[in-house]
Amino acid sequence: MSVADLQTKVPRFTVPTIAGLLLVSLLYSVLVTANITLWLAVWGGLLSIGIGLFVVYLFYRLVLAVERIADNQ
Repeated sequence: MSVADLQTKVPRFTVPTIAGLLLVSLLYSVLVTANITLWLAVWGGLLSIGIGLFVVYLFYRLVLAVERIADNQ
């Protein structure tokens, strides 16, 4: 997959939206709850779940590729 493909599939507003969400949640965490640990725990947990799902997806693609190679032989 080339960079041009990714640029056409991902909308332009995605990165600013994610950055805004991170900033608003950080400001809420610092100003309202006065607890930065809450922000780190929530986003760290979401990041670890996302990385785990991505690893499972890559493993799934590896299994499909191995099965396709085995079927062609």
